[in-house]
Amino acid sequence: MTYTGPRPVTISVDGKSGISVTGTLDTTTLAELNRSVTEFFEEADLAELDVLTLDLSTVSFCDHAVSAAVRHAQSVCAEQAVALRVVPSEAVRQVMTARR
Repeated sequence: MTYTGPRPVTISVDGKSGISVTGTLDTTTLAELNRSVTEFFEEADLAELDVLTLDLSTVSFCDHAVSAAVRHAQSVCAEQAVALRVVPSEAVRQVMTARR
């Protein structure tokens, strides 16, 4: 499944490994990413899944919504007893570091 929203963002879901986000991750695209994380677990084979990869390495712009997205993914993964691996871009890294 791939979602391309009104902002320049593409969210791709691979039911075997994870979710990739390209473009802008902000408050206008957060809901779609959160929905994608939830839907991932509806479609994934949990017996085969140990780790969900949230690939944000090609996010070119983000705001504080990235922190909310990671917290949501952590929460859903914890409910499913699956680890979360986040691959940040430099933009994501800067926002996440600034929030500490």
